[in-house]
Amino acid sequence: MMCKRNIVFFLQQCGDPRELPPRIADVLFPMKHSHHNRKQPAAAFAAALVSLCMSRQTPAEEPLPWPAPHTLSQNEISSLLTDPQPSLTESGTDAAIRSAREQISLAKIPDVADRFWMISTRSLTSSTCNVNLDSPELRIQRLDCRGKSSPSTLEEYLDALTPERQVVVYVHGNRMASNKVISRSFSVYRNITRCDEKRPMDWVIWSWPSTKQGTLLHDARRKASRTDAQGLYLAWLLRKQLKQAESTKMIGFSFGSRVITGALHSLAGGELGGRLLPGPTTTGATVDVGLVAPAIDSYCLSENGYHALATKNLDRLALLYNRRDAVLKRYWLINKVRGRLALGYTGPRSFAPRADGTELPVVARDYSSYIGLRHDELDYYTKSRHAANIMADLINDTDDIEAQ
Repeated sequence: MMCKRNIVFFLQQCGDPRELPPRIADVLFPMKHSHHNRKQPAAAFAAALVSLCMSRQTPAEEPLPWPAPHTLSQNEISSLLTDPQPSLTESGTDAAIRSAREQISLAKIPDVADRFWMISTRSLTSSTCNVNLDSPELRIQRLDCRGKSSPSTLEEYLDALTPERQVVVYVHGNRMASNKVISRSFSVYRNITRCDEKRPMDWVIWSWPSTKQGTLLHDARRKASRTDAQGLYLAWLLRKQLKQAESTKMIGFSFGSRVITGALHSLAGGELGGRLLPGPTTTGATVDVGLVAPAIDSYCLSENGYHALATKNLDRLALLYNRRDAVLKRYWLINKVRGRLALGYTGPRSFAPRADGTELPVVARDYSSYIGLRHDELDYYTKSRHAANIMADLINDTDDIEAQ
């Protein structure tokens, strides 16, 4: 029989958090500190129950429209619980459960008209001065709806793009190991597509070298220096992609946002790390972009900002930020310039005009009341449905949310 503590723990992870009392951790684990981690069995228990619960929540007379969720084996649960890279702002138990839920989400993706791709630069140099901008050897993979990959080529990817399908490029944030990218991106995809989707899409994962390396500050500085090279690689791809696809959307989290704005800036003829994208410049691409907790300077997209030309290829911008984000609050430490704040911490400041000279429409929302101090991508989608709705509206080109 389940004890009361485990029942509450299960409800916390699977139910609506608004129905639970505050400081639930005090209810769950009132025991004294021990050298043994007593939370791991609870995490494994919760992960197993989530899988079991999902398989039972559909009545027998209403069969699932896709294969039943995959039940995690003991070895799979153990591998999730021993993840060596938990978030700095969450406990090891929370990280294990979050990872388990992301793995479960792979089994929840039905067979849909959407197609999935992963484009990786993890094997390429991150030194801006050594970036190959003539023919970078991007690694292209085709994914099925369960996340299983098969090798592909750049030519096959570009030939598959058609004006009838929109392309959504998703760029993950920092400290994302290569074996976690697909599950994380599918979690974001699943949250967004729960809203009404009007057109089939090609969901494209941009996988860049962001695995955890050293302490938080050392790691942040190292990854910040890589975003210029990633922006150049992505700009190179976008220039080819925009010729094939009529509609392109982009979603980025943290440093992933920095890669996106850098790519749009480079595409318009801007410099990144002293490098220019060879060939003709591209402006007026009308790309819709969603930035989640962007780790870029608050004035980066202003007329005098580092990515000032990015707005020349922007049509609309959705900005989700958090004025209490404990990581972005210390953004100034990356360059050791006091007073330099992150756009994902301050919210909207100043933006350069679009290619036609008009003001950039911006939808902005502060999620500090939902998320608190955490710098976690999935919190934006799971703690409130607003974020998923905003991104769905951006993808579907709907105008039922007013620009701020």
